[in-house]
Amino acid sequence: MKKYNEEYFSVIETKTGRKIADCGDEQDALMMVAFDPQNRTITRNKFLMGPVVDVEIPKQLPTSNITTSSVKENGCAPRKEQLPDAGPLKLKEDDRVPIVVS
Repeated sequence: MKKYNEEYFSVIETKTGRKIADCGDEQDALMMVAFDPQNRTITRNKFLMGPVVDVEIPKQLPTSNITTSSVKENGCAPRKEQLPDAGPLKLKEDDRVPIVVS
């Protein structure tokens, strides 16, 4: 069973070419044409699949070189500071609370 319909139906006015409605079901489009069969027609359209992009997110962001900057009102240059390395973190098997391994 399909999760979604791959096609839809447009009801077009034949004199002007103006689109009156888009219908997901052919029966709905036929009903719209039945209101004025001399001036309306149906076109069948297919959804075009767009490009598929795979995005990979890193599991952990690098924290070795974090800089902070602040511009003061007196015009001082931004400051940079190096944060100390906390080391690898591991979880205890019992309670899943993170501890620092030194």
